[in-house]
Amino acid sequence: MVLGPSSSRLFQASSVFIKQVEVKDHDKKGVFLYGFSEKPELSLEKNWSVSNYVIVASYSKKGFSLWLNKGSKIRIRWEAQTSSLGQLEVSIIKGERNYETLIPKSTILSHSNVHHEPTDGREAEYVIEEDDKYNLGIVNTNPRSIIMAMNVNVSSKMYDTTMAKSMCSTMNGSCRLSLLFPNSQFVTVTTPYNGDLGEWNVELSFVSRVVTYIAILGFIVIIIFLILKYLGACDGDTREEITVLRQVTESDPLVPEKPFRLPYGTGEEDVESESSSSSEDLYDGKICVICYEEPRNCFFVPCGHCATCYTCAQRYALSKSVWGASINRNLK
Repeated sequence: MVLGPSSSRLFQASSVFIKQVEVKDHDKKGVFLYGFSEKPELSLEKNWSVSNYVIVASYSKKGFSLWLNKGSKIRIRWEAQTSSLGQLEVSIIKGERNYETLIPKSTILSHSNVHHEPTDGREAEYVIEEDDKYNLGIVNTNPRSIIMAMNVNVSSKMYDTTMAKSMCSTMNGSCRLSLLFPNSQFVTVTTPYNGDLGEWNVELSFVSRVVTYIAILGFIVIIIFLILKYLGACDGDTREEITVLRQVTESDPLVPEKPFRLPYGTGEEDVESESSSSSEDLYDGKICVICYEEPRNCFFVPCGHCATCYTCAQRYALSKSVWGASINRNLK
């Protein structure tokens, strides 16, 4: 992240997910890291100013970035030759923005006669309404480069660090602050004023609390498993056999009935033949022609016909001995 001189930036971190906060300052300018249990007040005000000569090439832009909190003020005054002052534009851009040169190629001319021209100056003031990064830029629309004098006065709002619970500095390298579990804490990154208008590139990183993420992941896995089990996706293919007990009555036989098997043919009757009607079975020669209930299972001698069941065949044999009738005559 980009800071500036006498700048202060606030962060809120949850100690449930974050174990430590680390700051690295590669330029070793002395960045301070403060830890708070409560949000600090934006009550301090630091005033600083920088004056310098700036050379801006033709059709190009030059600038720098600052982090400013709400309530800060920035006042800029620039001076240049009267002939080229009207072609200078000074802007303050909030947030990130990329700039490009106005034309592909810039032309740089000699300045030997320029210094004798009269100079003039302008100034502007801007009040910061929101915490953010602000880019101060100077755009030169002249066909030649310009040497200008710039004076920047900043009244920077900063957080009060007197109530800080912990503090570390990057004077000797990177520093870390440990967060107390399980409360949320506030962290401020503060830079001192060193008389330089250049950007402060500071690296801020958060060290996560691995145990918390493992616990959350395990909890999610358990919830998914319970949902799948409730829906039946995790159940096995085992099936319970349900035994139906039939109530025994006084009319039931002591010896269980055996399935009736035909003593002739190739085997048991098909399921389709069992579902056919009695009239079809009669014409097909399957049931008794006398009682129309039992299957045909008796052969008559000497003709060899099979027309009746065993019970009807006995009755018919008895009647034949009495009346002398033939089964062939009765079938016709």
